[in-house]
Amino acid sequence: MTQGPGDSGIVVATARPERALAMDLAREFMDALSHRDLSRAGNMLAADFVMTVSGGQAFRRLEDFMAHSALHYSSVRKTGAVIEACEASNGIAVYLHGAMHGTWLNGAAFEARFCDRFLIRDGKLAELQTWSDAAEHARRSE
Repeated sequence: MTQGPGDSGIVVATARPERALAMDLAREFMDALSHRDLSRAGNMLAADFVMTVSGGQAFRRLEDFMAHSALHYSSVRKTGAVIEACEASNGIAVYLHGAMHGTWLNGAAFEARFCDRFLIRDGKLAELQTWSDAAEHARRSE
């Protein structure tokens, strides 16, 4: 093996930090949901996954969450998201916050703030808690 100038022959590999991988998983999950790709999103979930939305309603299946959403929105999209991650007692917590906008079933447009908290454990999404002030906007559009 010949070495070029400045080539020490040492190979250095770097692994992505666990927090960066958790943020990637949260982004991929949100992308899959926004494209209604429940199969892809479902592959990212832990067996004991639970999603809790504003108001406290919990879902264990993505299909149930999507059916719930269809009772409220004709369209919704999250934008301008900031993402952060930190250690949690039982995994990595990823926070995603920004604006959501869309259309209620009555045709009225809305914009609201949101914050999603993902708990990533063993490379899978174990929990998702989502909060928004969309309910306040819904009351105003009635």
